[in-house]
Amino acid sequence: MDALTNTLALSCALVVTLCAWKMVNMVWLRPKKLEKILKNQGFNGNKYKLLFGDMKEMSMMFQQSKSKSKNINIDDGDEVLSHVVPFPHHSKQTYGKSYCF
Repeated sequence: MDALTNTLALSCALVVTLCAWKMVNMVWLRPKKLEKILKNQGFNGNKYKLLFGDMKEMSMMFQQSKSKSKNINIDDGDEVLSHVVPFPHHSKQTYGKSYCF
């Protein structure tokens, strides 16, 4: 009975370790590897931030765009974009043209 308990405990520990490794790989190692590959190819962008990424910066930009005056020139598409989708507009200005715009 003692050998069976040890085998079961070892199996459980192995499963937990494997799941933890997969989680670390998914949320940290793989994104950092992709970031490094893209940087080596000449793509510059924001650094990877664990789990939440750019959400804080995105929400701050959205709040700022809501608080700005609503008197915008509709003929100026750039000004409209800065009010409607501020984060992608900022990224476009910072990093250049992307496939989104």
